Amino acid sequence: MSVIWTNEALQETIEIYNYYKFRGLTKIAEKIKSKILSSTKNLNKQAKKGQIEELLKNRKGEYRYILEGNYKIIYKVIEKNVYVIKVFDCRRNPNLINNK
Repeated sequence: MSVIWTNEALQETIEIYNYYKFRGLTKIAEKIKSKILSSTKNLNKQAKKGQIEELLKNRKGEYRYILEGNYKIIYKVIEKNVYVIKVFDCRRNPNLINNK
């Protein structure tokens, strides 16, 4: 089983990084980015470790998430791959999680 990041999830991670970097917090930006990326490494062996994302139950399939700091990393298992779909800042309105 492989962990595959979607373009959307990668872009959201870049946006999080840039948010802190452009405020002069480069070390924090690096730390957050590193933690987000490394938190998904074990998903290929433990795909069910995350909780079911209730806000996405209306979509086809089962979406799960893991938390890393203030960020919810949403993923979906399709056949033999784990797709990281979204990186969502939990401080935002939860209803925005269903966008896109």
